[in-house]
Amino acid sequence: MRRYLGWALASAISLGFSGFGHVKAADLAARPYTKAPAAVVLSWTGFYVGAEGGGGWGKDDWTLPLVAGITAAGTDISGATAGGVIGYNWQMPSNVVLGIEANLDWADIAGTSTCISNPALNCRSKLDAMYTATGRLGYAFSSVLLYVKGGGAWTNNEYTVTTAATGALVESGSASRNGWTVGAGLEYMFAPNWSAKVEYDYYDFGNKSTLLVTPAGVALDTINSKLTVNTVKVGVNYHFNWGGPVVARY
Repeated sequence: MRRYLGWALASAISLGFSGFGHVKAADLAARPYTKAPAAVVLSWTGFYVGAEGGGGWGKDDWTLPLVAGITAAGTDISGATAGGVIGYNWQMPSNVVLGIEANLDWADIAGTSTCISNPALNCRSKLDAMYTATGRLGYAFSSVLLYVKGGGAWTNNEYTVTTAATGALVESGSASRNGWTVGAGLEYMFAPNWSAKVEYDYYDFGNKSTLLVTPAGVALDTINSKLTVNTVKVGVNYHFNWGGPVVARY
C-alpha cells in the first residue's frame, strides 16, 4: 500500500510539472509581427493657389527724346502690392522641384519729383498693376522649399505732370509695358496642404516711349521712360496635391 501511494504521489508531481511546462511554453510563444509606423515624406508636386502682399520700390527715369534727350525727371517710386498666385510644382526623386507660376498683383507704387526740365512742374509716375509668368527651380528639404524664379513681367504705368504751385494738371499719359523678372524665395509647409512664403523679386521694364497730352487732348510731349522695380512679398498657398500625394515609406 505504501509503495502504491508513493507511486501515485510521484506521478501527480510529474504531471504537475509537465502542465506547468506547457503553460510556460504558451506564455513564451512569439508575439505577432507588427509593421513599423510609416514615415511620412512630404511632396511638393501638384497645383496650388494663393494670396500674397508686400511692398515695392524702384526708379522711373524720364527723358525727352525729341528735345535732345534732356532729362525730364528721375522719380523714386514706392508703395504696396497685393494679389493672387496660381502654379504647379513637380518634385523629382532627387528633391529638385520644377514649377511654373503666374502672379496677378494690384499695385499702388508711385512717386513724385520736381521735373528737372522745368522746376515749376511736378512729374509723377504710378504703377497700378504687375503681372508675371515665371518658371521656378527649387530644392525641397522636406517641409522647406528654397527656390529661384524668372520669366516675363507686365505692368501699366501712368504719368502725370502738374504745376508745383497749384497742382493743376498740365499733361498726362499711360502705357502698358513688358519686361522681365527674377527672384528668390523660401516656402514652408506648415500644415497639410498649406504653405507660407517670403519672396524677393526684381523687375526690369526697359525703355518705353509714351505720349503725354493736355486735359484738352492736345499732344504736348513724348517721354522715354526707363523703369525698374523691386518687391518683397509674403504669402500663403493652398496645395491640391493632384499630381503627387504624400509618400509613405516603411
